[in-house]
Amino acid sequence: MVNISKKFILGVLAFLAVLVFIAVYQKTGQKPEVVFLDVGQGDAMLVILPGDTQILIDGGPSNKISAKLSKYLPFYDKDIELAILTHPHKDHLNGIVSVFKDYNVKNFIWSGANYESRLYSDFIEALKKEGSNIYLAKAGDIVSYGNQPILKILSPPEILLGRNLKSIHESNIVSELDLGNKKFLLMGDAEEKLEQQLVASNSITDIDVLKVGHHGSKTSTSQNFLQAAKPEEAIIQVGNNSYGHPAVNVLSNLSKIGAKIFRNDQLRDIIYK
Repeated sequence: MVNISKKFILGVLAFLAVLVFIAVYQKTGQKPEVVFLDVGQGDAMLVILPGDTQILIDGGPSNKISAKLSKYLPFYDKDIELAILTHPHKDHLNGIVSVFKDYNVKNFIWSGANYESRLYSDFIEALKKEGSNIYLAKAGDIVSYGNQPILKILSPPEILLGRNLKSIHESNIVSELDLGNKKFLLMGDAEEKLEQQLVASNSITDIDVLKVGHHGSKTSTSQNFLQAAKPEEAIIQVGNNSYGHPAVNVLSNLSKIGAKIFRNDQLRDIIYK
């Protein structure tokens, strides 16, 4: 079991804050881009903001993420202003460890919950060495770009640093990205139990694009959750797999509300400009 001691907290956490400011230089004419990266059976999403500013949410299951990032980032830009790990399963975490080796991650957000795996131990060591400003996610936290709030943390509801949870999915970070012209709901591997909690707390509002939870697993994307979110489009980050992702009931639920479905295994990288 990987335990995070108070010594680690004092030595590595630069801030415990509800507000992360990304200082940027606005380049005239640039518009934000959101790229749902094709990393196989896993999640990785890149937000590109004016001023060579990037937000990476999850890193996928392998070091393939570094080649993907080099496709979208200028060759001279080795900084990632903010990275977020939704939870420490391999298909989200492995690429983050690779990114630490190849890029300078200035700010990092995660839940801090304990998880038992060799990869997680390697991640903890890499995080210590990276020198990032580290933030613990909690519902209500805001990430701002300049003076503009663009990303709101919806879950987890409390700080989970050092907590041993029944399921690591309980630590999953759910967030809402608002770029003005489009609003994205990013579910990570959230399942129906968390969906219902978010609906009950009135955390879910109308959005434009839903990043479907848990790669379209049958345990996610329930009907009443979709009725609250009302997405016009749905992204399923999925690759070749033996899990049955995306599940038939999920595709059916999305079709019933009229959401257009886009899948990485069919379309490769999915880009919003």
